[in-house]
Amino acid sequence: MSELKRAISNDTVDSLKSKYLTYFGVKSKKNLKAELVNSIAEGLTDRTILKTYLGKLSELEMALLQESLFNYGGLIDRDRFKLKYGDFPYKSKSSRWFYRHEPSDAVMVFFYTVDSDWYNIRKIPEPVMASLKQLISKPEPDRLKTSALPEPLPERHVLFERERLALSELHSIQLLLQDKQIKVSEKTGIASGATLKKVSSAVHEYYSDDECDDAKGCESMLAYGWLRLLGNSKFTKQSGTTLIPAKKTDRNPADTIRDMWAQWLNNKKEDEFRRIDRIKGQNGKGKRYFTDVLKRREVIVAYLKGCEVNAWIAFADFANFMFITGADLEVTTALHHLYIYNPDDGQLDGRGWDYLEVRYLRCFLLEYAATLGLVDVIMAPPNTDESFDDEYGDMECLSRYDGLRYFRLTPLGQYALGLTDHYKADQESTETSLTIQRQGRIAFDHEPTPWEQRFLSLYADYHKDHTWKLSRKRMMETLQIGGSVDELKTFLQARDDQPYLPEDCESILKQAAANVGGVEIKEEALIVNCKTQEIVEFIINDKVLSKWCQPLGKRQIVIPKSKEKKFKESLNSVGIGCV
Repeated sequence: MSELKRAISNDTVDSLKSKYLTYFGVKSKKNLKAELVNSIAEGLTDRTILKTYLGKLSELEMALLQESLFNYGGLIDRDRFKLKYGDFPYKSKSSRWFYRHEPSDAVMVFFYTVDSDWYNIRKIPEPVMASLKQLISKPEPDRLKTSALPEPLPERHVLFERERLALSELHSIQLLLQDKQIKVSEKTGIASGATLKKVSSAVHEYYSDDECDDAKGCESMLAYGWLRLLGNSKFTKQSGTTLIPAKKTDRNPADTIRDMWAQWLNNKKEDEFRRIDRIKGQNGKGKRYFTDVLKRREVIVAYLKGCEVNAWIAFADFANFMFITGADLEVTTALHHLYIYNPDDGQLDGRGWDYLEVRYLRCFLLEYAATLGLVDVIMAPPNTDESFDDEYGDMECLSRYDGLRYFRLTPLGQYALGLTDHYKADQESTETSLTIQRQGRIAFDHEPTPWEQRFLSLYADYHKDHTWKLSRKRMMETLQIGGSVDELKTFLQARDDQPYLPEDCESILKQAAANVGGVEIKEEALIVNCKTQEIVEFIINDKVLSKWCQPLGKRQIVIPKSKEKKFKESLNSVGIGCV
């Protein structure tokens, strides 16, 4: 028996009679199953009969066949189809209630249970697919829509130029690392509440406080993202409960961000979905069914690479595009283990994509991609678009990330994703005019943009009324972690009508550039107290001991810590004890 006949024979006699009538337009005069199977198999592969039958299908029925043949692997994906076309060719309304979610009889003549073990999964048999593909054209390729932003933006919608902000925030956080101000759990590496608050003040958070009472932490999303990204990177290390720089770096900030992104994508231990903490059941049995987080990130990154640079995309359109095109993004293989309120009343069966994958996608974009400046975003208070409908209670929002409305891939994102070998910042920018006054005072004509404020805070202290003053301390701290005097000079000259910087300001900048490496700390040293002045004189004049020491005060000597053992041994050999 052929593959096609074997598939058709899985149907009952009554079902085959019904399909015969639908396809040929007349009742079958044959009652034996084998005869019905042979007749239907011949008809489904007859090009003339097929062409005539297809001409009778509705536009929606033909679209379903197109999608099934070319995009669904011969299957029916009702949810993807309905999201794309807004409708579905259901059975006649006069059919019994339990059939009303089935596709129309006109379409179902092509679908059969190919494998008898898959009794509830129907597919177009391969021979029929081959015949249909000769008569049916491919559907138009799905394309991701870009959006023209409404002008002005709707109330409480805020644009965050994360590319520009991230480059300056990186410097600010590096200063905190350098000053050993970032405290984390020795076991988990997660920052304390006080540290999150400190880092939040050094970055430009999406919200000033908890916008959603049901999803705490809205006011520290960027701080959390920065600390997890830095803690996972090769640029930091953990010393007890303190996160500190692993090594001194003067690399371009864009290169640092690109490396941090690549290192996060390969982090197997962390799962961003754990941050969607309103969804319960993630531990215990539910934990074992979570999918490979590396694969999930890989899928999202592939779709991000398909975005047009500097083009705004509505998040809802992006999520729908991923779903319609069959993105292999799945958080768990056992949805029934997850719930909102309790295992009995709050199960998420049937809500997988909207409640799990879409929330995961928002978290990944906001707390990681946007934190590093790979995308700019437009935010609103969570769930003002009513994308979360709580049927079990009165929860205001499902996650702290529900406020993402639009995003756009930045040139920095293009570079970090490997779409270009070189990073060149977007030259279009908003520049607030300023005047550079005596002694390094900088006065803006009106309130500068958030990025301008963040950038200037690396090199200057804020006074009042949009006035700043260059700080030798801030400049030196920033220059030591990769800042640039030329970058600061360009920033000032682009906003001041004067052709040249004032002489005293130019002098401050030149002196800062010249003194960056003025003192180099080589190694740790020990201060040795000597009992008498005679012992001091003996040590500094001894041929061996004098090689390692320098006098400090009347009875003190400084030696390198690395020479402590040899110093003690040499003293003992000449009869002087060292305790």
